[in-house]
Amino acid sequence: MASKNEKRKKPALRDQTTLREVAAAANVSEMTVSRVLRETGSVSEKTRKKVLEVVDELGFVPNKIAGSLATSTSNLIAVIVPTLRNQVFTEVLAGVTSHLDSEGYKAVIGISDYQRDKEEELIRSMLSWRPSGLIVSNLAHTDRAKKIMTNAGVPVVEMMEVTDDPVDACVGVDHSQAGALMARHLIQRGYRHFGYLGWNKRDRTARKRFQGFADVLQDYGLSFEGIGEFDRPPDIEIGKTGLKNLLADHPGLDAIYFPNDISAVGGLFYCQEAGIDVPTTLAIGGFSGLQIGQLLPRPLTTVYVERFKIGQQSAEIVVDRLNGLQTPRVNTIECRLVEGGTT
Repeated sequence: MASKNEKRKKPALRDQTTLREVAAAANVSEMTVSRVLRETGSVSEKTRKKVLEVVDELGFVPNKIAGSLATSTSNLIAVIVPTLRNQVFTEVLAGVTSHLDSEGYKAVIGISDYQRDKEEELIRSMLSWRPSGLIVSNLAHTDRAKKIMTNAGVPVVEMMEVTDDPVDACVGVDHSQAGALMARHLIQRGYRHFGYLGWNKRDRTARKRFQGFADVLQDYGLSFEGIGEFDRPPDIEIGKTGLKNLLADHPGLDAIYFPNDISAVGGLFYCQEAGIDVPTTLAIGGFSGLQIGQLLPRPLTTVYVERFKIGQQSAEIVVDRLNGLQTPRVNTIECRLVEGGTT
């Protein structure tokens, strides 16, 4: 990220879509738009439908702060993450709040439960209270959520992963590269029969790591010989039962790639109970670099991500933008392989 002395004054943020603009686009009065949004008064179904279509098209969010308060400056920053049950996001939030607190801002937290529709509703609801900025996890959003964020009129940071075309700015790691790092390491250690055990249904970043790993395998003429998917977000228990089932179906596997350290720790517990020698008989690799994996008698081999730094830098970008400074749109945090005792 650019240093303080490299930051320059940034042009004013794009103004938030107004009720007047919605009324003009729908060819109705501002009062009619207000009645539709408040579900009061007499409005024909045809007009109501037209207004709501324009609201979605323009990404308009009604202002719930009435009167003179609407023009006051808020010290609140909206932050949306998929869960607080995973240590990854508690550490990210620690980074966010650490910087915001030091600058006089406060975080308002929303939990999306990995559901895009729920995230969209959270974005709409939180922006209606006019926070000074928005920080949201990951890059996968509904089309309506993207429109709302594009027209939010405040700094928006997508964190945890990066793209060349963020809504506003992004901070995170290249998850494809993270998967590739682990694949190359395991191949260099001599493993050739690979399995994957993860929750791919809604976790976009896990899918990217899976694909990065699979691409490296393909380069070497290899592939995943066994794939198991969780039916819920990964934890220690499902890591244990998942590995047990995967090895029952594919007993010839000699290396297992987990999407995160929590489930990988569960896999290690299963190996201990089943008398499976790690790493001689079976190698295990994870992702995140969580403390629990490094405090085991046999530390987990993983890819370490500076989660606190991701949150801290995301908050720093928002605050810098509010202070009129220019910041990079794409901010990549490098990840690194940690060679433990499981490979």
